[in-house]
Amino acid sequence: MKKDRFKDYDKEVRDLVLDFERTVLKGQQQFFDVDELEIIIDYYLEVNDQQPLDRAVGYAEYLYPDSTEVRIRRAHQMIAHQQFDPAVDMLLKLRKEEPDNTDIAYTLGVAYGAKGDSQKAIAYYEEALTDGWMPGRIYGNIAEEYYKLGDLPKAIAYYEAALSEEPADEVTLFNYYDTCFQAHCTDQAMKTLQDITQRDPYNKYAWYTLACVLLALGQDDKAIDALQFAIAIDNGFVDAYVRLSQIYHNRGDLGQAVGTMLRVLEHTDRRDDVYRTVGSIYAHAGNFLSALAYLRKAIDSNPTDAESFASMAVCYMNTNDMPAALAAARKALNLEDALSAQHEDEGNSEVFHGVALVYDVAGYFDKASECYERMLIAGNCTEPQCQDYTLFLYHHQVYDILIEFGEESLALYPHDNFYSTYLAAAYFYTNRYNKARKMLPDVQPELLDSICPQLGQHPLLGPLIPRPDPPLDL
Repeated sequence: MKKDRFKDYDKEVRDLVLDFERTVLKGQQQFFDVDELEIIIDYYLEVNDQQPLDRAVGYAEYLYPDSTEVRIRRAHQMIAHQQFDPAVDMLLKLRKEEPDNTDIAYTLGVAYGAKGDSQKAIAYYEEALTDGWMPGRIYGNIAEEYYKLGDLPKAIAYYEAALSEEPADEVTLFNYYDTCFQAHCTDQAMKTLQDITQRDPYNKYAWYTLACVLLALGQDDKAIDALQFAIAIDNGFVDAYVRLSQIYHNRGDLGQAVGTMLRVLEHTDRRDDVYRTVGSIYAHAGNFLSALAYLRKAIDSNPTDAESFASMAVCYMNTNDMPAALAAARKALNLEDALSAQHEDEGNSEVFHGVALVYDVAGYFDKASECYERMLIAGNCTEPQCQDYTLFLYHHQVYDILIEFGEESLALYPHDNFYSTYLAAAYFYTNRYNKARKMLPDVQPELLDSICPQLGQHPLLGPLIPRPDPPLDL
């Protein structure tokens, strides 16, 4: 099933864009008035399709070189190409010609925000609000700038203002939840989202975001209800199925997790994603043969799926088939290198993580270390991936790197005593007893005893390890 790129657009946009692509992009001549070209350019800006965007802007400038709206869109195109200073220069010149044009003020806000000058961005956005045009979007943009500045209370207030204007905006809802979560205001987020769903019970994105909040508050049953409401509103709401499957998976309900995920096949053309996810569910449950079966389905759907090959390598490793594991690991890396070169990015951390696990078990320390390093460079690492890297460093006694990485991880996950425990052991083994002592109040005593029993036996440090009180003799 091919995804409809015009799913969220009306017939006018669809017809104009297709007409433009059938004519101008094929070297033919076709007349479009300025309003039609603005619609076409805005579509390409929103979907971030650079090549036809450039052609559409160039064509509009050729036909209407003096149009302010076309020049504003040229500035948006420059911003999309990260040409921030030329965009600002153009907009400031336009502003001198039309000082009351709030479209120019809004685009200056976009340019300065992209440039990293949040204060100027906010000032221009506030100016753009004066004519009442797109208040929901502008409030959301102001919230984002306050978020960048670290002012979470103001960000939350502006996100709420944005939601009062556009309560079904998916991006604003997610950003609002994420900011409230970081500010420890999940109760406030729950109340806001409950109010939205009461006013608009068919708002699927609000139900989905409410489910995320309820999960953060540990109310899994209510989260399931919210997701089922979202699916009832739109039975093709893929994200809701995926999140619902995750809840069942975390509960250990394998049948429900897999069954829910497989329902997504009816609503997406990314069958490889679905099969890979089902494979990961089985792998986490220790059922590696079923996992391999679904990973093969994923690869049949997409032979260039490096992540599925990496997951397959881990499954083979867990079934003690190391030749197959290494072959799959090499295939995953080759595919990922090709994809990274094609997309000019640093790659997929999931691929590097899986391959690193296999190389480590196979005894290839240097290759495993390189893959872990590439995992970190790729970014967006999960906490389990970070913990596996910590275990790798500890197992191979690379204490100095472990300490540097562990301190960084502890700053990200301050309530996770996993890192405190391994840091205490690493500091102890490198004779930095004072630093080891500072970690001791936050360690896991049983884990520390298993990885570094010498610390527990130390006459000065051992007694400082927190241990549960012994049961009273009655």
